[in-house]
Amino acid sequence: MTKKKKIGIVIAVGVVVLAGAVIAMKAAQPEAAESATLVSNKHAQLASIERYNEGQNSFSESFNPIIRDRTLRDSGRKSVGLFINNVYFRVVGEIAFDTKRLSAVLIPREDGAPIVLDDPTSFIFHPLHGQVTLPPKALSALFNQYLADYPDSQLRKIKASTRDDGRLVVEGEAAKIPNVWLPFHMSGKVELKQGHLFVYEPDEIKIGPMQAKGLLEAINLQLSKLLQIESQGAGFSGNNVVLDLNHALPPPEQSVHVQNMRIDSSGVNLDITSDQDPEFPDPVVDSDSYVMLQGGDVRIQRAVITDARLQLMARDGGKLDTSLYNYREQLVNGVLDATPSGEIAIYLGAYQPADYLQPALPEDSDAS
Repeated sequence: MTKKKKIGIVIAVGVVVLAGAVIAMKAAQPEAAESATLVSNKHAQLASIERYNEGQNSFSESFNPIIRDRTLRDSGRKSVGLFINNVYFRVVGEIAFDTKRLSAVLIPREDGAPIVLDDPTSFIFHPLHGQVTLPPKALSALFNQYLADYPDSQLRKIKASTRDDGRLVVEGEAAKIPNVWLPFHMSGKVELKQGHLFVYEPDEIKIGPMQAKGLLEAINLQLSKLLQIESQGAGFSGNNVVLDLNHALPPPEQSVHVQNMRIDSSGVNLDITSDQDPEFPDPVVDSDSYVMLQGGDVRIQRAVITDARLQLMARDGGKLDTSLYNYREQLVNGVLDATPSGEIAIYLGAYQPADYLQPALPEDSDAS
């Protein structure tokens, strides 16, 4: 084969390869164009979602601002907004508030940490504005399950009832002498002091078969010398019982200011105020009864949700009855839904009675 023929063959092969490459490129162009369109559409969708989320996030600026640089794992906010509408909100067991409408913030004890719902000691509950009621059965449970539930307690089987005339009646059994239990009955008004102290001033006291009020006055003896409550948050002062709302409840720690208090047959009604009164955010799902977590970071079981927009409702569609201390059981028996923008709606299962609470420690306990 001559040199000219070899060169011709090489050129021909090159032309064929080049032509094949051009044909392949032209064939791939529609697929590449389609891929570029998909990516462009996705970016546009994400941009739209981001604009929506930024609008939701700006809602929290007045009461829950961004105070540090934001990252994918940290919204940068100091707390988590909490909004409760028409919910029977239990701390634990029967210790609960019938909540008409309440805004609050949950403040982590460690800056930058999420709110850990499984660890109520890790954050502070700071109500902002709203109305709640402490029902008589919840007040009874507060003493029986927590404040007076410790070894050598002098009080047991406590039952509280409230009346439309503003009186609080407290009955139970008391033992100044160990193992000698006598029924007691007290009735009187409650005065609010300093926005968080409830001072119960019974003008009727009966211990066992005797009317103790007049007898105590006759012998110049105060009720505090006759009976004791050793728990933080509750105690006798003279003939009065003092309950500190910021220290009498189980964790989380409270930071509450009560503007007004009224007592009627439904219980102890509290109007809560602060320097903030935020409007409620739009719910994820229209509902007459829900809890909303809006803004900030929340850990639920193993998942951390940043810039949260999370709504909790009753799976059966009725009034939500939920508990901080055993929300997991309700979650397991519930249903979770989500929106394209990352909002989460959780329909909780029915509340199942549970009590994981240790008694309140006496003030002089070495473990306190």
